Amino acid sequence: MKSKHIWWIAVVGLVAIVELQYIWLTNTYKLTRDSVQAQSDNLFRDATLLEVFHRADQWRQQRGLKDGTMSMYLSFSMEWDNDSMPGKPDTPDAPGISGAGVDERELRSLLESKTQGLFQERIYALSRKGINFHDLDSIYTVLLDSVGIHADVMTCMLDSAGNVVKKSKGIALEDPRLIRTSEVPANTSETLFLQGVITNPYQIVFRHMTLLLLATVLVMILVIVCIVYQIRIIFRQDKIAKMREDFSYAMIHDMKTPLSSIIMGTQVLESGRLDTQPEKKARYFRILKEEGEHLLALANKVLTISKLENHQLKLVKECCALRPILEDLAEKYREKAEKPVTYHWQLEQETVYADEEFLREALSNLIDNALKYSGDAVEITFSSASLADGTDVVRVRDNGFGIPLKDQSKIFEKYERASAAGRSRKGGAAGFGLGLNYVFRIMEAHGGQVKVESIEGEYSEFSVFFPRQEAEPGSSDI
Repeated sequence: MKSKHIWWIAVVGLVAIVELQYIWLTNTYKLTRDSVQAQSDNLFRDATLLEVFHRADQWRQQRGLKDGTMSMYLSFSMEWDNDSMPGKPDTPDAPGISGAGVDERELRSLLESKTQGLFQERIYALSRKGINFHDLDSIYTVLLDSVGIHADVMTCMLDSAGNVVKKSKGIALEDPRLIRTSEVPANTSETLFLQGVITNPYQIVFRHMTLLLLATVLVMILVIVCIVYQIRIIFRQDKIAKMREDFSYAMIHDMKTPLSSIIMGTQVLESGRLDTQPEKKARYFRILKEEGEHLLALANKVLTISKLENHQLKLVKECCALRPILEDLAEKYREKAEKPVTYHWQLEQETVYADEEFLREALSNLIDNALKYSGDAVEITFSSASLADGTDVVRVRDNGFGIPLKDQSKIFEKYERASAAGRSRKGGAAGFGLGLNYVFRIMEAHGGQVKVESIEGEYSEFSVFFPRQEAEPGSSDI
């Protein structure tokens, strides 16, 4: 699947998840708001009654009356529907409220409304004091606080047409976002009504949804992280697949030439045509041996990396002389190179503590890379030094193509050839992409490290750092 398709699928999936989360939160918000609305309705009815009782207490205290019970008489009659209310008398005692089809909840609401209006009129008749909106606001706020609703409230009086007659605060009531309670009758004729208003509904609702919102945010973050992680895995697998494809091509390409040489040389020797030409025969035998060693070296390199990765390789460390190793390698590659090579020597430290075989292989890979990724004339500088941090460093510097900065962090990965990747198919430098990974693993096994410094188009310099120890023979299992 192409990467753009993966991104489109991921985007569509995220949009769908966000849409579902939005619908869920919207419905939850509505349910929470409805719950707050229902609680505020019930508590406002209680608040209006408590405000009436508070005015009654003030009136009794002004009159010097002792605490006692104030009684009022409420009388009204109801007409019952014989079909819906069996067992009730066919003829009502007096005309009044029609009870046809009225269930218990509606009857209770009706009684509360009549009681509210009667209380308001009775207390006003006794005290000649109207509703104290400041006290009503305070009582309503306390009741809401008692159930965990910390609201900013105001109260008002409406006429039968819904017009505001009086209100406790100068806040406009036209805003549809405000939570407004059901109207409570302020008189028995139901021409005036009381209403409570919560002016900060969003704060209340979101406060009740805090845990839900936090959980939603965490879930969204987790989902996004998982999707991004999965996409990265897919891209990495795709990259690995391409690397393996390049590796297979490079391996076949690198093995094809020596195998062809071996087959051709074997056929020539088998034919007997060189029996009378010992010099040419010896030359063919030398070619067969070199090509066989080349194939064996490739196989050993792959096996060695595998052992290093699984910590199964044994290193035999000793004090190794650098100059003889580098001179031998320099001469070897000068003979193999198809372009002029110039070496420069700046060895301040003559020895390092390492396994000589793997030290030679690591340096050989660095020199081989310097020749592959350079122009027509190659200049290679060998330098070494003893550092104050307890390590010895060996540097191999060339005047080649250099490595782009964006590739320098990944050139030590297996099968990675940085800017040279894929060039073997275009006639460029061939290779498995194992050389620098091999050097990295070797230095890791030695307890050291390898670093690169490069400017594209100017130079590359690889530095290998070996821990400095006493030159005593020994072995360590890696």
